[in-house]
Amino acid sequence: MADFSSVNQLRDSGQFISHTFRRALLPAILSMGGVMASTLANSVVAGNLLGQQALAVLSIANPVYFVFATIGSLAGVGASSLAAWCTGKDDREGRNAAVTLAALISLGISLMLALLGLACLDVLPGWLGAEGALIQPAKEYLMVYLFSGIGIAGIYPPYFLLKLEGRHGLSMGLFLCLAAACVGLELFFVLKLDMGLTGVALGCTLANVATALVGWGFLLRKGGSFCLCAPSKLPARVPQMLAAGSPAALNNLYSTLRGVALNLIISSLAAQAGLSAFSVVSMASNFTLIFINGLSQITGPFVGVFTSERDGTSLRQIERQAVQVGLLLIVPAAVLLAALAEPFCRLFGVTDTQTLALSVSAVRLFALSLLPAMLSTILMNYYLSAGITWLANLLTVCRALVFPVLSALALSHIWGIHGAWMSFTAAEVLSWLVLAGALVLFRRRHPELRGLLLLDRRYEQEGHFLSFSVHTSVAEIMDASQRVTAFCEENSLKPERSMLLSLSLEEMLMSIKDHCFPENEEETFSIRILLTRDTSPDLPDVMILRIRCGGSPFNPIDYYEQHKSKNPSDDDLDGLLEGLDDSLGIAMIVESKTAVVDYKTTFGVNNLTITL
Repeated sequence: MADFSSVNQLRDSGQFISHTFRRALLPAILSMGGVMASTLANSVVAGNLLGQQALAVLSIANPVYFVFATIGSLAGVGASSLAAWCTGKDDREGRNAAVTLAALISLGISLMLALLGLACLDVLPGWLGAEGALIQPAKEYLMVYLFSGIGIAGIYPPYFLLKLEGRHGLSMGLFLCLAAACVGLELFFVLKLDMGLTGVALGCTLANVATALVGWGFLLRKGGSFCLCAPSKLPARVPQMLAAGSPAALNNLYSTLRGVALNLIISSLAAQAGLSAFSVVSMASNFTLIFINGLSQITGPFVGVFTSERDGTSLRQIERQAVQVGLLLIVPAAVLLAALAEPFCRLFGVTDTQTLALSVSAVRLFALSLLPAMLSTILMNYYLSAGITWLANLLTVCRALVFPVLSALALSHIWGIHGAWMSFTAAEVLSWLVLAGALVLFRRRHPELRGLLLLDRRYEQEGHFLSFSVHTSVAEIMDASQRVTAFCEENSLKPERSMLLSLSLEEMLMSIKDHCFPENEEETFSIRILLTRDTSPDLPDVMILRIRCGGSPFNPIDYYEQHKSKNPSDDDLDGLLEGLDDSLGIAMIVESKTAVVDYKTTFGVNNLTITL
C-alpha cells in the first residue's frame, strides 16, 4: 500500500478517537463503580457493624454473585456485541432482537435461578464451602441475597447498551444512584431495624432490582434506539448472541468455580481468618475492576463497529488508547493498594492482629497481578468484540479458572497461605504464555493476520486506502478535497469518478460542519476512503467514503428528505435543487444513481458512509 500520508500530506492524527474515548472514560469508570458498589458496601457494612464472621459469610456467598453476573454478562455483553455488529451493518431488526434476548435472559433466567437456589437452601451453604458455625448465618444471608440476582443480572444489559447508544452520563448517573441506594438501605436495615446480615442482603437486593428496572425503563424509552421485537425474530439471532457473550459469561462462571475452589483451599490453610482475608482480597479485586473493566469495556462498542466496517486503522488507534490510559490508571492504583494495604483492610472492619496481618499480606501480593490483569482484560474484550471468540474463551478459562486454582494448589504446598495469594499473579503470567503460543500457531495457519490484534490487512492492501483527520474549518476542508483529487489521480481513477469523490467529500463536510459545528473550527472530522478494484474492466471501481464526527446529531439523509417533502411539486432534480438551499451538496449525492448513503449514530457520534 502506498504511503499516501506522505504523498498527499493527509494524516490521521487520531484526535477524533482520542477525544471520543476520553469523553466516555470517566462516566464508564464511575458507572462501573456503581455496579461494584453493592459488593463493596456489603463488605464495609458487614465487616464494621457485624464483625469478622459476617465478612467470612460474604466470602462464602461471593460465588453466588458471580453466578448471576454470568447470566447478566451473557445477556449484556452478548447483546452489546451483537447490537454493535448489527449497527455497523445497519441491521435494525437484529439490534432489536439482541435487546429482546437480553431481557429474557437477564430477567427471566435469573428469577428461575433464585427460586432454584431457595429450594436448595439447606445444602447450598455447604456446597459453597461453609462449615460449622458459618452454616446458619450463611443460610440466613442467602435466603434474601439470592433474589438480588435478578437485579445483578438485569443491570448488565442497560449498562452496556446505554454506552453503545452514547448515553454515558445516564449510565453513570444510574449506577451512582445504585451505590447510594445500596449503602443507605443497608445502613437503615442494620442500624435502625437491627436485621443483621439479613438486613445487608435485603438492602443490596432492593437497590439492585430497583436500579435494573429503572435502567431498562431508560433503555426502552419512547424515541430511543432500542425496542423489543416479536419472539419469532429471535431464534436466528440466538447462536450469534450466545457466542458473542460467552467469553464474558464464562469469565464469571469460572470466577464462581474459582471462588468455591479457593474458599476450600484457603479454609483448609487458615480457617475463618483466611476466609476473612480472602473476602478483603475480593473487595480489592472489585475495587480495581472499576478501572480495569470500566476501561476495557469502553472499547467494546468501538471494536464491534470498526470490525464490521473493516477499519483496521481505527482498531489500532482505539486499542493503543486503551493501553496507554490503562497504564496511567492501573500502575498508580497497584502502588497505592500495596502501600495502603493496612488501612484498606481496616476499612472492612479487620482489626484482629492475626487476620489483619494475613489480609495485608494478601492484598499486597494481589496488587502484583493488576498490571498483567489489565492487559489481559483489554485483549479479552478486544477478541470478544472483534468476533475472535475462541481466543477470548481460551484466555478467559486460563486466567479465570485453570491457572488460579492450579497455582494456588501448587504454591500453597511450598509457601502455605502466602502461596494462595501469589496464585493471582502466577495465573496471569501463565495465561500470557498460553496466549503467545496460541497466537504463533494461529498466525502460521493464517499468515495474513498480524500482531496481537490479528488484523487482516489484505482488505486495505488490495484496495487503495486513505485515513486522515480534518479540522472543521473551511480552509482545511477545501484543502482536503484538493488532496483527495490528487490521491484519485495517482490511482488512475477516471476524471468523472475522481470529481464525484472529491465533491462528495467537500459538500458533505461543509453540510455537516454547518449543522454540527456552526461556530467551531477546532473540532475534527475522521475520514476514511477505500478504493476497491473490480476484476472486470467493464465495471467501475467501488469508492467508499466514511465520515465520523462529534457535535450535534445530524442525519443528512433525514434532513434532505424533510426539505424534499416541502417541495412536492418539484419532480425534476434541477427544480428540487433550487429549493434546497444548504442541502444542495446532500441532494447531489443522495440523488446520484450510483451512490448508497448510510447514516447511523455509533457510541454517541455521527457516522456517515457513502458508497460510490
